[in-house]
Amino acid sequence: MKSIRLHEFGGPEVLKLDDVDDPKPGTGQALVRVYAAGVNPTDVTSRRGAAQGAPKLPMSLGRDASGVVEAIGSGVKTVKSGDKVIVRGGSANYSELVAVSEDELYPVPDGVGPVDAASIGVTYSTAWDAVVNKAQAGTGNWVLVQGASGGVGIAAVQIAKAMGARVIGTASTEEKRAWVIAQGADHMVDYTQADWPEQVKALTGGKGVDAVIDGVGGESFIRAFEAVAPGANICVFGASGGREVNFNLTSLFRNRVHVHGCGGTGCTRADFEKMLGLFSTGKLKATVETVLPLAEAAQAHQMIEDRTVIGKIVLKVS
Repeated sequence: MKSIRLHEFGGPEVLKLDDVDDPKPGTGQALVRVYAAGVNPTDVTSRRGAAQGAPKLPMSLGRDASGVVEAIGSGVKTVKSGDKVIVRGGSANYSELVAVSEDELYPVPDGVGPVDAASIGVTYSTAWDAVVNKAQAGTGNWVLVQGASGGVGIAAVQIAKAMGARVIGTASTEEKRAWVIAQGADHMVDYTQADWPEQVKALTGGKGVDAVIDGVGGESFIRAFEAVAPGANICVFGASGGREVNFNLTSLFRNRVHVHGCGGTGCTRADFEKMLGLFSTGKLKATVETVLPLAEAAQAHQMIEDRTVIGKIVLKVS
């Protein structure tokens, strides 16, 4: 089978299309023929060698996908051959075939195509943990989504709206801001403008937002403290704009702000199944804007690094 693999850490050019042996499902595993694989910033971090732990090379990438079950190992009870599934997890989904635990497989929701299904696992799990589990966003709340045009950002916008919140997003270009508004955000601001926190606060009538969903970090994280209401939740899932920050601790305790670390592993199976129900009813909708063939994985990674991505990038595998 074909698989995108790393033989060394580095830039996008280290991604190689290899011929490797077909995997076989072990106990509790299913063999899935991958139709499409989602591309995520966490894949870029792994490719650079900056992920936690010390993975053994050569290795493949990819933490979410869609496909069809071809075979099952012993002890598998929840899926069978021919089932159309979402893979939420694993570590080698940039491949034509993957052997994954049945616990990482979910039925594709009604009305969701295979390309869209490949984009849901990582982004919507992360957004759900931030918006629902940590921010506890609901009717009447104001939610600020930093970097709202990215994969997790737009998922957070949709989930917050589905929970009844009012959403303000940030993005750097008019094209991105218009796109996020079309996906349901109530307001957008340009975070490259020095007074963007004041703009956010003005949109809330001077109160400030009840929650911030932040995958940017850096200066955007620091300045978000200027736009929050007392008791707000700041929910951090990424740091594309900077991993290290220095800020005045009075910003934290004067407004009784809660800062949470968020991620896809905080979204339980029950959470994810509930979320898939919202796809079935049309309250959530995948936002795949770029589809590339498996062999062009390097281009997908470069687009993420260049921050030119709107929505989600998916690799068409088979």
